[in-house]
Amino acid sequence: MFTVKKYFYILYFCAAAASLSSQALFNANLTPEEGQKLADGAILIRNIEKAKNISLNPVTPQAQELIERVKKLKPAYLAEIIQIRPLSGNEDLIQHIKSLLLDVQGYVGIPYWSERAQAWYDLYSSASIVKNEIRENGGFMNVDLEMEPFGTMNVDIQLSDNGSEIFYSMKNTDSLKYYDGLTVVRSEKMQSFVYAFTYDDFIVLYGIGGVNAPSVFFLRDRIETSFINRIKTFCTYIFEKLT
Repeated sequence: MFTVKKYFYILYFCAAAASLSSQALFNANLTPEEGQKLADGAILIRNIEKAKNISLNPVTPQAQELIERVKKLKPAYLAEIIQIRPLSGNEDLIQHIKSLLLDVQGYVGIPYWSERAQAWYDLYSSASIVKNEIRENGGFMNVDLEMEPFGTMNVDIQLSDNGSEIFYSMKNTDSLKYYDGLTVVRSEKMQSFVYAFTYDDFIVLYGIGGVNAPSVFFLRDRIETSFINRIKTFCTYIFEKLT
């Protein structure tokens, strides 16, 4: 549980946009109710749709790059997954999350609730590393992930580690189609990121994922449930595994 003093330091809401400083971890897109949830140590999931609704401020160079990459994606579907933990007692957490993110075989079997089918499935039913250039400070992997009902999805995974922060990204390298042959996501148009970093005496766990795909009435629900819910499931699972 965070103290009230630290709670307001994290949120740092101001009535005027000009009052927001570089010390503010989040901007006014985060509501007081959402802030309270973070202060309670819970995982916060935000369906935000557009990059302009991102709550994270560019408090570090990596945060700035992350925000710019999401803007460049121009997602029509977007979600944030956030948790804040005290640094004290969690000094090894950043290295722990690194091991979880790089354990691609551990992605297999993550439980995923399909709202469309009203049933539990595996988030990924198989994982195969095609290329692995990961070193101590990070690197690159190319991976085949089997994801029903889309079959095998090839992804590029990149990770950087400078000791005090971990930055992870995943993007699809091929188009994703439904069984009926309908292409719903083109190459590199589905991207997700996990950024874990120390900030003051906190550790910030920040996940964000988006899809640049048509936002039309007959596809919206299918894309939202098929892709954005998967991104939320993945980040939530990783954060929960850190306990």
